[in-house]
Parts: sequence; C-alpha cells; structure tokens
Amino acid sequence: MNEQTTLDRERRYLVPVARLDLPGQPDDVHLSLYEWLPQFEEWATGLALCGYSTTQGALQEGTEVTCRSCEAYRAQYQAILDGQAQAADERSARKRQAAHEADTVENGAWHTVWLESGKWRWTTSKMTTPQREYAADRVAAYSRYLAECDNDPDRGEPTGLRWWREAGR
Repeated sequence: MNEQTTLDRERRYLVPVARLDLPGQPDDVHLSLYEWLPQFEEWATGLALCGYSTTQGALQEGTEVTCRSCEAYRAQYQAILDGQAQAADERSARKRQAAHEADTVENGAWHTVWLESGKWRWTTSKMTTPQREYAADRVAAYSRYLAECDNDPDRGEPTGLRWWREAGR
C-alpha cells in the first residue's frame, strides 16, 4: 500500500502481493487480504485468494494483478469487505446517535465527586459561587443523563446539590 494512505485498523483490504519465490510457480501478482495485527503492531497479508503462498506485505497501490484465479474471486471478496465496512459504519453512527450530550468525562467526574465524596458542601465551600454553579451544573447534567438511562424522567436534581442557594431561603 501507498505510504500516504491512511488505513482504518479495524478493516481489511484487498491488496496486490508478490508470489513466494518457489520453483515451478508462475510469476504472477496475486490478491490477498491486508489487515492490522495488533499483537505485532503491523499490517500483514496472508495467502493469495487463489490459495498460493505469497511474500509478506502489499505491493504498491495500482500494481496490476496477473493471477486470473485471484481476479475471479475479487468481486466476491470485495463485496464481503464492503458489507463489513458498511456494517462498521452503521454501528459507529448508531453509537454516535446514542451518545447523550451530557455524557462527558467532565460531567461524569464531577458527578463522581458529588456522589462519592460525602463532603460536597465542604468541597464546594472552597469555591467561588460561579465555580460552585459550574460544578453543580456538571453534576445536574450527568444526573439527567443517568435518569434518561434509567427511564426515570421525573427524577430531579440531587438533594443538597446547590446548598448555597438553599442557605439563603
């Protein structure tokens, strides 16, 4: 593959590969699957589509495939790879759609501080009022997100979250 080409490590590609230099084999350029192997942190090719052994690694993009058997399998393999890529794209799109704007690392972190510290009032008393409001807004946003996850739309803000407002009543 071309050095400038950025490949998705979650997908496999069809690439031209050279034959393994064994006696009696035709000097053909074959097609092989090209995939990322995380255990080796490298891209690798396998056998040719026709079953012949090949040298490791892809040839330059655009190299002509001369093996007729590999070419006969190309459309079938490409259709499968395209289907896998489309399914992966659809999964990613569904995941993005399911993401809630309040489900952020920051909101989750503030919610954990509120939930686990047991000293929310003490922690926020060290802040300015705008800082307290910001922290409470983060906790409230994440609480709304959790309420949606739990299918509990009537759940309000956690009690005591904005203690400084309640103190003035």
